[in-house]
Amino acid sequence: MSDKNDIQYKERSWLQNNVKTIYMAALLITLPSWGWMSWITLTQTSEQQLQQQVYSDIQLFADSLNSELEKYRFVPKMLMLDAGLVERTTRATSDHSGILANPYLQHIRQATNADEIFIVDPQGTTIASTKTSNIGIGYRHSPFFIAAKAGNSGGFFTLGLHAGIRGYYFSEPLFDPTTDEVAGVIVVKVNMARLERGWLNKATPMLITDNYGVIIASSTPSWLFTSLSPLSAENKQQIRHSRKYPMVSFPLLQTTTHKQIEGGQVVSLPRAGFKKVLEVNKFMPNLGWTIYGHGNLAAAKQSVQQGVAISSLLWVLLLSLAYVVTQRRLQFLETLHRREVNQARLQQAKDQLETRVAERTHELQESNLELKQTQQELIHSAKLATLGQLATSVTHEINQPLTAILTSADNAEQWLGRGQVDKARDKLAQIKTLAQKMGLITSHLKTFGRKTDDKNDWICPQVALDNAFALLQPRINQEQVETVIEDLSSFQVLANDVRLEQVFINLISNALDAMQLSQYRRLTVYCQTNATAVEIHFSDTGSGIDNDHLLQLFDPFFSTKDVGVGLGLGLTISYSIIKTMGGDLSARNSATGAVFSIRLRAASKSDRNL
Repeated sequence: MSDKNDIQYKERSWLQNNVKTIYMAALLITLPSWGWMSWITLTQTSEQQLQQQVYSDIQLFADSLNSELEKYRFVPKMLMLDAGLVERTTRATSDHSGILANPYLQHIRQATNADEIFIVDPQGTTIASTKTSNIGIGYRHSPFFIAAKAGNSGGFFTLGLHAGIRGYYFSEPLFDPTTDEVAGVIVVKVNMARLERGWLNKATPMLITDNYGVIIASSTPSWLFTSLSPLSAENKQQIRHSRKYPMVSFPLLQTTTHKQIEGGQVVSLPRAGFKKVLEVNKFMPNLGWTIYGHGNLAAAKQSVQQGVAISSLLWVLLLSLAYVVTQRRLQFLETLHRREVNQARLQQAKDQLETRVAERTHELQESNLELKQTQQELIHSAKLATLGQLATSVTHEINQPLTAILTSADNAEQWLGRGQVDKARDKLAQIKTLAQKMGLITSHLKTFGRKTDDKNDWICPQVALDNAFALLQPRINQEQVETVIEDLSSFQVLANDVRLEQVFINLISNALDAMQLSQYRRLTVYCQTNATAVEIHFSDTGSGIDNDHLLQLFDPFFSTKDVGVGLGLGLTISYSIIKTMGGDLSARNSATGAVFSIRLRAASKSDRNL
């Protein structure tokens, strides 16, 4: 490009020179308007959501309250059908025989969890009650008595004139079966505190007003028996006539209504400094009550403030994005003539980068190859070490059954030479069994250093113990060792029978080795058990174990025997086998020698039934 073109591109346009000023002016003009619109919209949305939440809470409370009241409404209906109760009431009211005994009512009260159940005679006097102190109290002016006396069902909320406790009274007439006249009234009282417990302490504060606007239940106890609006003279007269409350004047709860919204209104209440709340109400036609719920506008306002802040931030980001896009566009027009140079430089940088990437990739491949080779060498070394341990273990563990095979083979040869084929066949069968056990032993040695897939089952350890002693009995007899063996046939443990037999053989052999220099040789096998485990102990009369060796006793290649006698793997393998059974193998010294203990899981009653 020519120098003229370079100069033209360097000239800045009016828009290019004033783009920042335009951006700031647009930001200052539009941001307040945007924030105000966001505030209005989010406030309406927040109030609607809060209204729905509060209405849902009071609806849930209303349903629960109706459910509780309906539960108690059926109690007097049930009692009015009790022929025995009706008969006793009729007799008591007709011949003035006195107060009814009330154990039956007490039983019903405890079963239904009602506050009080009582019976009123036709004159309105209590003749039986679950509260002895209430007997003799008159209710002839009470609406629930008047309704039941007229033969109807009664339901009425009142503040007790005597106890001063809020309660809802359900009443039903008790008809004389001979005259069909009302012989008495059965009344069930429910404490209002029981009905509102667990609901008026929820996140949404609530209150309940009766048909006169008097607050009869509230999350704020100090509001009880205040009114939301002044009572008219007619309402006061009705309250006085019904004796619903001991008072006829109620303090006015000072509230201020700020605005109406759909489904509620914003008011100030005399709580926490007359802060504004969202009031939502629901009328309960069956009771004539109105439930009011108050939503926390402060939390809603905080949410709105956060929403306005986020909305304003998004608007600022949008304007900033427009500013950046415009500025970038102008810069693009200004630097258009440099694109070819920039592309060439970019291509050069790209080529250099690709060269460096190729070099680093080659170095990384070589490093990975060396690492892989090293890993292969380590795996190969581990395999060789494992194979060496297994080969040594097999040599050590099959020596005794191999000796038994050779002995049995010699015996079989002698029996064949004498023509006693049956005895020779028995020896050959014994050789076959020993060879099979040798094969099983070699397969079990795989457990050394890792867990195997060999299955453990609930077995009787007596079988494995008998087999072990059977194999070692010739040596026991030869070395004149006394054996004391406890009967283990009543126990079941979680183990593998062949592997457990292998451990028994190893422990018995070690005990025999330890007693070679002892004058008195005795091997004792005894058992201790509890609800979860069985411990099998092998106690000898040998020289015992040096205390310094106890911690190393189960380490590979550790041995207290003379050089050339054993490889120091027997106890290591036994320890590994017991561990795979979920048990434990330990050793300690006793007063007479050494004790090796095997601890295995004991079978429960349910395990024995499997």
